[in-house]
Amino acid sequence: MFNRKAAFLSRVMDTVPDGVYVVGRDRKILYWSKGAAAITGYSPEEMKGRDCSSSLLRHEDEEGISPCAAGCPVVSGEHTGPVRRNVFLRKKDGSRLLVEEHISLPADGCPEVVVVFRDASLFRELRPFQLRVHGMERLVPVCGWCKKIRKDTDAWEQIEAFLTREGFGDFTHTMCPVCAEKIFSKRIYLESYQNVCKAISKSLSLDEVLKLIVTNAVKVMNVKASLLRLLNKETNQLELAAYHGLSGTYVNKGPVDYDASIDDALAGKPASVYDITADPRAKYRSEAEQEGIRSIISIPLRSTDEVIGVLRMYTAEPVEYSDEDLQFAAAIAEQAAIAIVNARHFERSVSREREYLNVFQEVTRAVSSTLDVNEVLQMIVTKLPEVMHLKAATIRLLDESGRKLQLVAAQGLSQRYLNRGPVDTEENVIEALNEKPVAIPDVSSDPRIKYQKESAEEGIKSMLTLPIIARGRVIGVLRLLTGRPRQFSEGEISFTVALAEQCGIAIDNARMYERLKR
Repeated sequence: MFNRKAAFLSRVMDTVPDGVYVVGRDRKILYWSKGAAAITGYSPEEMKGRDCSSSLLRHEDEEGISPCAAGCPVVSGEHTGPVRRNVFLRKKDGSRLLVEEHISLPADGCPEVVVVFRDASLFRELRPFQLRVHGMERLVPVCGWCKKIRKDTDAWEQIEAFLTREGFGDFTHTMCPVCAEKIFSKRIYLESYQNVCKAISKSLSLDEVLKLIVTNAVKVMNVKASLLRLLNKETNQLELAAYHGLSGTYVNKGPVDYDASIDDALAGKPASVYDITADPRAKYRSEAEQEGIRSIISIPLRSTDEVIGVLRMYTAEPVEYSDEDLQFAAAIAEQAAIAIVNARHFERSVSREREYLNVFQEVTRAVSSTLDVNEVLQMIVTKLPEVMHLKAATIRLLDESGRKLQLVAAQGLSQRYLNRGPVDTEENVIEALNEKPVAIPDVSSDPRIKYQKESAEEGIKSMLTLPIIARGRVIGVLRLLTGRPRQFSEGEISFTVALAEQCGIAIDNARMYERLKR
């Protein structure tokens, strides 16, 4: 009777797809089901009588450590109920298999331990079904731009991490043919962009920069020709700056009419494609056809938020440009605008430095051409307004006591203004006597000016007060006055301080000559 019951139970357990085996108190395997054989590859004959911790199965945790020592639930006695755990088994072919084990511990009247295990990949196969059912009950917040998933903690994670955590498996990344082609194009764009930037940045000459822009635009965008027009703020007209690939006849065909693409560019639209041959109202349609031009791409040149010009590229055939193509062209135009602004700034700086040098030489020559004190003083106040585009200039020198300023030379001012009163107590004068140059952009509102009303009546807008130094000590002040509001830059102040020092030397030399003559 018992044998028939055992045989019946054995047949029942052999129909279960999960692995089932029975272990005695001595840890010997008493029974090994067909499901266990199918999962591991070990037959019942190979496993019966073996120790459950033998080298065949080799239970391991995630770190490769065997739990079959003192922590084994079969012998440890730490557990009072069923045990569920995830472990790795070594299959007969040598591969590792993650399984979920359910261990029923010995109970009264049943000293054996029953272990049921199943392949964990079965749960992965069921996971999509579980997620579909579960998904009906919840919404998954995903960013519409970067496709990240918002977690319950309000943190955002990559969609791959979310799917892995939800049981879809581990992800590896590859690239589809469409994206591969796009990435390859982007790499070419990037290399071309870098080459353009390198070429443009090598020069600070404005003409050279403009030529490099139109040349590289043709090369990089693979177009027939390129032309650059810069906006003249005074006339509000687009003026020719540089071109490449066009005939002089077409370039000089006449003034530019603002077609739709030009309007788009001046309005700041990133890029606009205009088919001139399809526009019967185009003024220069016949000239374009003779030149072999079909389409014109207009891109604004922007410096910060200001459009400073338009870069135009011409094609001989109609071209379908993608958004990425036009974005790349816009990036080239942006780099070109930066280069133009930098070149203009450099040329202005060089021009200003050259002008400063010429002024310095001219004033120095003038004041050193005579040793008559009065003549030197009058030469200074006459020459400085002339070369520096000022309204007037005055020189006040300290008397023999060194406490009071006396007006000794003036140019460009009325006698009424010059007789308005002493200036010794004015704060800006006191600062200048302490060897500090003082620039006042707005004379009418600055509290350091004592005679604001008189200055307004005289038409004085800005003022620069400078110490005149000779032999290391202040001997007076030089005042430069403008008829228009003017912000004196640090460069201008440094330059005028050097001029005032030269004036101080000339005055001191003239005084010394007069003393020697007497």
